[in-house]
Amino acid sequence: MKLSARDIGQKRATLAVEVRAEIERMIVEGNLEAGEKLNELTLSDAMGVSRGTVREAIRSLADSGLISLIANRGAFVHKLTLAEVRNLYDLRGAIFAMACAAAARRVAEGAETKLPDRLRRNLEKMREALAEDRVDRYYSLNIEFHDMLMEAAHNPKAKTIYDNLVKEMHLFRRRGLSKAPNIARSIVEHEAIHDAVTKGDPEAARAAAEQHIQLGLGRYMAMIAKDEESAT
Repeated sequence: MKLSARDIGQKRATLAVEVRAEIERMIVEGNLEAGEKLNELTLSDAMGVSRGTVREAIRSLADSGLISLIANRGAFVHKLTLAEVRNLYDLRGAIFAMACAAAARRVAEGAETKLPDRLRRNLEKMREALAEDRVDRYYSLNIEFHDMLMEAAHNPKAKTIYDNLVKEMHLFRRRGLSKAPNIARSIVEHEAIHDAVTKGDPEAARAAAEQHIQLGLGRYMAMIAKDEESAT
């Protein structure tokens, strides 16, 4: 059966979406590092698609903040400046604090009866991951903890914005949670959020969430300062 031009176009568009998702995954998980140039030929060979499809997928990612298109040079994984990092933390902190307050309010109203136990079980797994020195496992649980609270806020628009911010932040957030002491402190901060949400206290939940995000920024900035000191 011969495909029509319309069918071919739809198939190519669907394939480009799939390739975009794979490139996005590679960036978020660190397979493609910040500042790295995207090689269309290498990616097309690895994925078994045309260079044109890869090029289309890369261009569609340019608006996501993950890729920078530089004239006459090509596409690169975006490398955030410290000012951009601070801005992203500020935005994420504002949205996450709002979500935690909303989640606590919904717990108080009886609309999220299962959330406290779900957060508690997540915390237990976090402690296990720390004890077993499983950094990647902890990082996944950390994302899950935040996602549960964002979902519990029942604010889809805020969740969409938050998810897009988190994609841009994965590379440096992962670095900030690569050491056991940082993980231990992060767990304590999560416990404070859990306690406030479980008590149905919106203001305490908001304050705990804001503090958690700001301390996360502090951990990252301390790591950057240490790297710069080592380089001198």
